[in-house]
Amino acid sequence: MAQKHATHCKIDHYYKLENKCLELKRLVMEKTEELKRRDKIIALLENEIDDKDATIRHLKNEIDKYRQVVKPLTKQILQRVDVEDDRSVKAPGVENTRVLPLGEPRLKRTAISAEPLSSLSQDCEMRLVKIPKNHKSRELIKGAILDNDFMKNLEMTQIREIVDCMYPVEYAVGSLIIKEGDVGSIVYVMEGHRAFNFRYKYCCFIFSLARTHQNIRAQELIKIPVNQ
Repeated sequence: MAQKHATHCKIDHYYKLENKCLELKRLVMEKTEELKRRDKIIALLENEIDDKDATIRHLKNEIDKYRQVVKPLTKQILQRVDVEDDRSVKAPGVENTRVLPLGEPRLKRTAISAEPLSSLSQDCEMRLVKIPKNHKSRELIKGAILDNDFMKNLEMTQIREIVDCMYPVEYAVGSLIIKEGDVGSIVYVMEGHRAFNFRYKYCCFIFSLARTHQNIRAQELIKIPVNQ
């Protein structure tokens, strides 16, 4: 009788251990599935962070491009206003005088020596040869110009004219397009296996001139010989 009772106790103990083992396996599987779900969520969040970082970098790059365009335009507008103020002759009177406080500094006025932009633009527009191109190519060329340390300070009208005048050129595989030390008479914008260049004789001159002179007069930038 005692032996049967002992055997029955062992069987009960075995069943309890088996049930406990099954319960532990179930808990392990649940925790494993939960960890997998968390890993998926973490991966999605990391991808979202990467996308947002890429968007931030793109927006910062666009902001830098617009700053490079707006800054010279704003400076030129202010210079034009100063030149117009200097050219206008005002009669002395109460309405044209102002008493400055002792501590108020006088503003310095800057002027530029340049021909009227309208006449120069009309003079050059007669000689510009515009090449039709799609929107993607135009945006590619414009972005390359704005990324260039020398050409990004051009006026938007000049940039548009450059974009209009660039034309596509195809080169065979293995062709030598340009090497170090060559005279920069042509500017290239690469798009995959296609290249755009433009025959502005002055473009290479801009590169060499900008290294030695701080200021370039407006008529020098606009009067660009094209058909040469």
